[in-house]
Amino acid sequence: MARPRKPTALLELTGAFAKDPQRRRPDEPKPNGPLGQPPPAFDNEPGLTAIWHELAAMVPANVLATSDHWLVELACRTMQKVRKDTALASERNLLLSCLSRMGLTPSDRSKIAVPQEERELDELGKLAAECRAVKPN
Repeated sequence: MARPRKPTALLELTGAFAKDPQRRRPDEPKPNGPLGQPPPAFDNEPGLTAIWHELAAMVPANVLATSDHWLVELACRTMQKVRKDTALASERNLLLSCLSRMGLTPSDRSKIAVPQEERELDELGKLAAECRAVKPN
């Protein structure tokens, strides 16, 4: 099976486009909001909502978005079968694949780069930034 493509945001963070600008893919879709709440169908099946919240709490911030809703639903339903000890080997492999795509395995976690919040500059830092902007080195 072919290796999944790296997202453009990850390629930008690693500086891949500085070396190979032709690698940039135009018009890659952007996430359209946070993951949100579990689907209403989870209310009819006990335990699924708890698994949803457990999984959402494990994933690093800003990794899952609304577009990942079905992936998380699939992972939750499969995890429920695993916990009931009724999951087939293929379902366990499916769960591992879902977790891998969300960066929840040790090797896949190392591939995710989540942008950190920008730090505010203190007064001296602001002054230094202004000086560099006016008079370059």
